[in-house]
Amino acid sequence: MAQDIYSREISYGGAFSSDGASVQFAGFSAGFLMQSLQWNYQQHISRLYELGSANIYLVAGRTQGTVNMTRVLGPVSIATEFYEQYGNVCNAAENNLSFSMETGCGGAQSAEQTIDIRHVIIQGIAGAATAERMVLHETLAMIFLFMLIE
Repeated sequence: MAQDIYSREISYGGAFSSDGASVQFAGFSAGFLMQSLQWNYQQHISRLYELGSANIYLVAGRTQGTVNMTRVLGPVSIATEFYEQYGNVCNAAENNLSFSMETGCGGAQSAEQTIDIRHVIIQGIAGAATAERMVLHETLAMIFLFMLIE
């Protein structure tokens, strides 16, 4: 560990490249021109208090998740089949999203992290454009039932 001119201890923690990141929707692989992907997965926790004591009990409720994906409407469009598949709640059993990224710079210190989001349904679609750039953006708001990290 080294010490800098401000008396702070500094150590090199490693490096990684995000070039190996990829996102796949089950059954679809092209045309997304994805600009951003955000997900939120949470569980409801209730606190129960007992009269006459200092005990607090935590009760875990159900989980719920959301995904927001922003993409550029570009030279390759997403097929109508994508909206029909991921927008139809009856198809939830097959609608999955997988996000994977290789960490490290290759070799023995590299590892792959995968996040699987299961039973995804499109809940809303929004669009935006600016006169200056004339780039059309689309945002898909989606919900999902559960998430796995491998």
